[in-house]
Order: sequence, then C-alpha cells, then structure tokens
Amino acid sequence: MTDILAKAFNSADFEETGLSLIRFLSNTFEQADNRVVLPYKTPEEQYEYWKEDFGQPGSPIHLFKDVVEKSILYHHPHYMGHQTAVPALPAVLSSLVIDFLSNGMGVYEVGMIGNTMERVVCEHLCQKFGLGEQSGGFVTSGGTLGTLTAILTAKAHYMYHQSTEAADKDKLCIITSEQSHYCVQRAAVTMGISEDRLIKIPVDNTWRIRIDLLKDAYQKALNQGKKVFCIIACAPSTSTGTYDNLEEIGAFCQAENIWFHVDGAHGASAIFSEKYQHLVKGIEYADSIVMDFHKMMLTPGISTAVLFKNRSYAFDTFRQEAEYLWEKQDFEWQHGGKSTFECTKSMTILKVYTLFKQFGDKIFGDFVDYQYDLTKEFARLIEENPQFETAHQPDSNILCFRYINCENPNEFNAQLRQKLILTGEFYIVQTTLNGNVYLRVTLLNPRTTLIHIQNLIKSISQIAELLQ
Repeated sequence: MTDILAKAFNSADFEETGLSLIRFLSNTFEQADNRVVLPYKTPEEQYEYWKEDFGQPGSPIHLFKDVVEKSILYHHPHYMGHQTAVPALPAVLSSLVIDFLSNGMGVYEVGMIGNTMERVVCEHLCQKFGLGEQSGGFVTSGGTLGTLTAILTAKAHYMYHQSTEAADKDKLCIITSEQSHYCVQRAAVTMGISEDRLIKIPVDNTWRIRIDLLKDAYQKALNQGKKVFCIIACAPSTSTGTYDNLEEIGAFCQAENIWFHVDGAHGASAIFSEKYQHLVKGIEYADSIVMDFHKMMLTPGISTAVLFKNRSYAFDTFRQEAEYLWEKQDFEWQHGGKSTFECTKSMTILKVYTLFKQFGDKIFGDFVDYQYDLTKEFARLIEENPQFETAHQPDSNILCFRYINCENPNEFNAQLRQKLILTGEFYIVQTTLNGNVYLRVTLLNPRTTLIHIQNLIKSISQIAELLQ
C-alpha cells in the first residue's frame, strides 16, 4: 500500500477526525440560534469560492466545518422552508454506519441486513395502514422515484391482469388532482403517457380534489375509449398541505376496479397520531402508497417507502432476465434489485429503523401532533393580523399566507420573501395559488415555537414597511 493510500485508511486519523466532527456538529446544533439560518451567497460567489478551494489541499475536518458554516441549517428554529426533515440526532449517526459499510441491496448476500430491515419496517407500516396480509413494500431513493415505481406497477398490473389488448397501452390514462406533486406529471412523461392522458381534476375552495368532477372525468375518458388504470390522491398536496378525501376516492376506485395510489410522501405519517389520523381515513383502500421518511419521519435524506396492498405486484414491474444476479425470477423479497430501479442501493432503511427501535411509533405521533398544532396557531396569528391573509385553513404543517396591506400583493410578497431570506434570519419559500403569490411555510423543527413564529411575522411586517 502506498503512503497516500495508507493515510486514507488510517483508523487513528479516522477516530480523531470523527470525534472532532461530532463535537463540532453537537455545538452547531446547540448554538443554532446564534447563527443565521441561511448564509446566502450568489451562485457566482459560491462557484468562485469552491473552485479556488478545490485546488488547495486541506484536512477533512476543516473542509467539513467550512461546509457546515456555509450551508443552510435545517436545525435552526427559523428554518421553515421546504418539506425536508430536520433529522433526529440518532438517525444522523446511522448515516455514518451506512456509509462505512456501503452495502448495496440488489442481492441478498450484500444486502442481508438492509433488505431484511426493509421488509420488517414496510410490513409494520402496511399493518398500520390496514393494507392486509398480502401487503408489503420496499424503500427507494425519494418520492419522485417512489411515485414513478408505484405508477409503473399500476400500469404493469393493468397490462398483465386486466387489459385484453396490447393496444391498450396507448390509451392508458391517469387521473389526479391539479394540486398533485410535479413528480406525477414527470412519471407520466417518463412512461410515455401524453399530456391529454394525464387528467388533472380541479380542487374546491378547501384545495381538495372535487370528487364529482373526478367521477365525471372518469366517465368521459371511458366514453372516449381511454383506459384509466390509476387514480392518485394527495395526502397531502404539496402547495397547501391539504388532504384529499381518501375514503371517498378509495371507495370509488374499488367499485370501478381502478388502481388507487396515495401520495402520502409528506403526510401519511399522520397515521401515527391519534389526534390527526382521521386525515388518512380511507388509506386502507390504497393499492399503493408512497411515504417519505425524510419529510415527516425525522430522518436524513433520502429514503421513501413504496407500499403495496399485494406485494407480489411489485415484481411484475421489473420482470427481466439477470441470471448472474438471481437464480430465478420468482417472488423473493431478499433481493432488492428485483423490485426497484436501483441495484447498488444505499441501506437508508437503517435511519428510520434506528428511530423505531429507540423510540417506537410514539416519536412520530408526537412529532405530527406538535407540528400540526403549531401550524394551526400560526394560522390563528395571521388571521388576527389585518396586514395578512391565509389561503387556507391548515390540515397539516404547511401554511400559505400573504401580506395584503399593499397595492400589488403578488409582486410585493415576492419581494418580501427575497428580502427576508437575504437577511439570513429566516428561511421560507413561496408558491402560486390561482395565480396569486403566497408566502409558504412548512414547520418541521421540534425546537420551533410560537415565539419564533411571532418573530417571523414581526420581521415580515418590518420589511414591508421599509419596502413601501
């Protein structure tokens, strides 16, 4: 072994750097309030800095500290931006184990632990959702890939078990809400489903899909000779965090023998809350569910459960010959590569397994309760302030609101948001609803309190005064 290779595999250096890094990260966590949430630099500034840095040798610990200090900090109580988990600290440690082992999961021999843990966790989730004895699933890298996999499975199921003609594949249609996540359309495009065969249904004034229009659209599609093979419900939608009526949609799908997919990437975890599990009532009808662990399940990115009422259908999706990997093509849960796009998949299941093992289901129920309750308090404060208005009553931990004491709310709120994040004090995002720009928050930090929310409203009001 050369000197440089020996240095890269030196366990004493690894221990010293690792302990130093853990101390630094722990201090960063404890002192989060004392730094900005977003040390913003322009893309050009970032490029110039890291281009220069790349050519300069240095120690890993200095690099890691530099990365942390220059990055957005999700653990800051003023982070209220995208739907990305604030990771629980034990789950962060699991990431170190995952990367140290670097075990793929395509075949059992290298994925013994990961594939088995996936089965255990997915069976537990299926039981919570009431999917039945034949249910099961696996974990994949993110909601977009999970959604594509689930819809491909729905298509494979239709073509293998329901279709009477090969030509039906050119008539396949999906019905979903106009508020569904963009990954649904991305999946349709990837599958070769034309725009006119992705039928988006308008929502009502509570931002839920209109069931009457869904039923009308289904009948119209049938009359046009189209084949509706999948209906997708939001649990909840991305923009407003609103849950569709899963019970009514699920019952309709069951009556018409249509694959029912629930996009529960963000909010399916409401099943763990006694207070809020009514929001996912009817999810037991689902043929497939997507659920992100890296949104409301407190784990580092990126891992998503894809659950099926009948686990064997997952293997229809990727039927192929690969004898050098698998001896036969039967249903075998232990070979992860048989049911996902990924072969050398990271053992991300360890992150959420760690939290289940240490805290049980209760940690997720407590988290849902806290964030959903706090968001309702946020909405109450907005409604009591005549300078603002809300776009909806929150179902979940997502709230859209805007400043209205101005001449042009759309332009003004976009400016407000930009000025706010440039201060580095808060991080929120924006969205557009019915052509109107709204400020949008997602509360995901257990250390965010009503005081932090009050400070956000105060900061926005102060910036608004300066802009006018």
